[in-house]
Amino acid sequence: MDNDQRMTIAKAYVDASNAHDVDRIATMLAPDVAYRSSGVGAHDGAEKILAMNRTFFGDYPDVHWDPRNWRHVEDGGVEFDFTITLGGQSHRGIERVYVNDAGLIAKVEVER
Repeated sequence: MDNDQRMTIAKAYVDASNAHDVDRIATMLAPDVAYRSSGVGAHDGAEKILAMNRTFFGDYPDVHWDPRNWRHVEDGGVEFDFTITLGGQSHRGIERVYVNDAGLIAKVEVER
């Protein structure tokens, strides 16, 4: 798995999130994936993260991420700046998506 492949997977994850496509997101997550967010807290394991996604997308049907400044970081990560619009308000932050050698997302970190 090279950095370009990791970048492609991270961008596909954001696309699936913007489409609110939980089924597609499910195919991208490692079973033991970890999710850490200053907005929605800590969630461990694919099933818990998918449940959180379903609730989040239901609570914020207008949610949309506008990513920019994509870059590679250590440990197989892809980092980007974003503006998120939800509930009629916009917030800025940084997200990191870590992709393992099997091509699955192993960790997501969100700071806003």
